[in-house]
Parts: sequence; C-alpha cells; structure tokens
Amino acid sequence: MTMNTLETKVVEPALPARPSDACRHLSIGAISRVAVLAALVILGQVIAPSFLSLANIHVILLAVAAIGIMAYGMTLVVITGEIDLSVAGAAILSCVVGGLLIPTGSAVLVIGATLLTGLVVGLMNGVLVAVLGIPSLIATLGMLGISRALANIASGGQALYPEAISAYLWFGRGNIAGIPVPVVLLVVLGVAAIALTKYSIFGRELYATGGNVRAAALSGINVVGVRTTVFIISGACAALAGMLESARLSYINPAGLEGMELSVLAVTVLGGAALAGVQVPSRALWLPPSSSVSSTTSSTSLASAYTCSRW
Repeated sequence: MTMNTLETKVVEPALPARPSDACRHLSIGAISRVAVLAALVILGQVIAPSFLSLANIHVILLAVAAIGIMAYGMTLVVITGEIDLSVAGAAILSCVVGGLLIPTGSAVLVIGATLLTGLVVGLMNGVLVAVLGIPSLIATLGMLGISRALANIASGGQALYPEAISAYLWFGRGNIAGIPVPVVLLVVLGVAAIALTKYSIFGRELYATGGNVRAAALSGINVVGVRTTVFIISGACAALAGMLESARLSYINPAGLEGMELSVLAVTVLGGAALAGVQVPSRALWLPPSSSVSSTTSSTSLASAYTCSRW
C-alpha cells in the first residue's frame, strides 16, 4: 500500500503539459513575428514608395540569400539544442580553398573543393560536440577562429579573383527563368528544409534530440549521429553561401564576412528557432531508465514536442 501511494506521487508530476497549450504559445509567437514583418514592410513603403518595386526586391533578395542559406543549416543545429558560430569562418575557408584551385581552370575542382571543405569543417564540429562532448558554443567559436586563421595563412592574406571560372560566377550572377540563382537556391533549400524537419523521420529525430537527449537515446535514436549530421549540413550550407557571395562579388576576401555568424543567428531566432532547443518537460526523467512509467512519459513528452513542431 505504501509503495503504491509513493509510486502515484512520483508519476503525477511527470505528466507533460497539454500539447494544445504549448502549441498555442508557438502559434502566437509565429503570428507576432509575421505581424512585425508586415508592419516593417508597410513602414518601408510609406517612407520610400519604391520599397516594394521589383528592382529593390531583387537587390534585397540577393543581399540576404547567403545569410538565409546559412540560417537553414543553423536552424537544424539549434533545433537539436546546439549552436554553430563557425559558419562565417567555414564559408571563408571553403572559398579560399576553392580559390586556390582557380589556376587549374577546372570549375569542378573549384566548386567541389569549396563544398567539400564546408563538409569537413562541419564534420569536425560534429565530432567535437557530439563525440567528444565539448559544448557547442566553445567548439564552434574556436572553429571560427581556426577557420579564419587557416584562410588567411593559405591565401597569404591576399584576395582571390574567380573571374576565370565562369561556372563559379554563374552561381552568384546567373539566372534561372529570369530569377537570380542565389534566390532560386534560397527558395529550393527552404522548401527542402521544411520537408526535412516536418515530414521526415530525421526531422522527428531532430526534435526528439533537442527536446530531451536522454529520452531520445532511450527511444533508440542515434543522438550522436543526429548531432553530427546537422553540423555537417550547417557546414555545407555555409560553404554554399560563401560561394554564392564570392561569386556575386567576383572576389574572395580571406578577411570577409566579418560578424556574419551573428546575423545568421539573429535570422535563425527571428525565424522561430529556440536557442534552448525544443522544450520538453524534464520531469519525465525523474524515474530510473528501467521504469516503464519513465519510458511512457518520456515518449509522451517527445510526441508532444513533435506535435507542436508541426505548427
């Protein structure tokens, strides 16, 4: 009798909040952000009547395409409860490595080396954070400095000019059906990111890992693999964004993109990502892992988090 009473008292606090309450909070936040954006657009149009002209929209989209693509990768990292401050350094190092191959005249080598470098930087971040357990803030901040230093050393502090590689320049200056390539990639990757996070098994694993790492691991999710993968994706997005920006300017500056990681982080947060990851009640882990009640409540919490993520 005593054991039953004690068990009841332990189980009751472990029940998660109703999904509808959490989802309602997320919906209000999303509506608020849209309202603020709409107000800013209206204000801009009032101040400058040409604000919504096609020419100005074209300029704005080209200017934010690189930041937006980096933000896609950053968002995946943030969903898992981590952060990636190395995106600007990864972008610069990737462009410099690709730029060093410009004398070969091979667009495949230049573009391939650029993207591959971003993947390697992301992989290193993933190993440092997911495998070695170093806090992502420290690991990626250190990688930012290392990447910039390597870019400066490899280039000798000199700018590189990719004019000889027309295929490279196409990514920054070309058009597809009259739409700039960077804008097309921004839209396509945005759709891909939405599909990945909301309609795939990997997306569910992202939210589960960000909501409660221990519960996700107990559910059979490879949390190390998930975290490593998002850092690799973030590195690839950074490399692509750096390539688009350098191709648009026809100029690879080893000291460029200074402070862009903060802009990317700001865009990620304004887009609705929570720096603390998915919020799942931690009370679900009060009981030992072997307890069936603990497993049930943990699964319910993860389901609740995923339900809210679909809004």
